[in-house]
Amino acid sequence: MSRTIKNELKLKASGYSLLEAVISMSIVLAIVFIGSSLRPDARKHQLQTAVNQIYSSLSLARFRAIRQQVPVKVSFHENFCELSEFDSQKSFWVIRSRRFLEGVEITANNEPIFYPQGTVSNLASIKVSNDRGLYLITIAITGRLKISQSD
Repeated sequence: MSRTIKNELKLKASGYSLLEAVISMSIVLAIVFIGSSLRPDARKHQLQTAVNQIYSSLSLARFRAIRQQVPVKVSFHENFCELSEFDSQKSFWVIRSRRFLEGVEITANNEPIFYPQGTVSNLASIKVSNDRGLYLITIAITGRLKISQSD
């Protein structure tokens, strides 16, 4: 019978003390606070995502123009970026893709047209902004794209 009493005493002594529980809780809270401070800023993320999407749309337009041997135009309407190909048989532009760019304001001074030689006419400067910053995307006559951040 003395063995069972010893076993019961060992079971009661194997729990956590109040001090161990408080230390564990404080470590968990510290991890939560550190994690919440590292959370990405949603508005800044929207701005960077929009810039990346515009850059990829412009690159895609140049690629399509070279690959399919047709002019490809990139236009910006409100929060949308459209890629249109010129249909020479019907003599008008056909929209091939349209992207919605959330949380940003886009202003472009022109609608660049990429040609099968890889060049571009209607040189453009595209401003992408929101309350977290401003980016400027410029297109050179050679089709080269440049992104710069303004303060």
